[in-house]
Amino acid sequence: MRFTPLNIASACLVAWFVIENPNDEKALFTWGAFILLLLILTVIDIVFRVFVKPNKKMWLLQLAFLVVVCVTSLIVKVTFG
Repeated sequence: MRFTPLNIASACLVAWFVIENPNDEKALFTWGAFILLLLILTVIDIVFRVFVKPNKKMWLLQLAFLVVVCVTSLIVKVTFG
């Protein structure tokens, strides 16, 4: 199995969720939303692997995707939060 940015992001998300979520009364995610997010990340990773063959290009596209998602999430949080 090759490491990709989405695999690394998923692993970090799982570690953060397991460590922080049970101790927090106001959790960021519910279990259902967390599992849905991991499924979406898995499907997107598979789509990138199928459509982008060169490994270096896949890394760049997945990193760009993660940056766009993070920036969009921050904009939505600031605007509506």
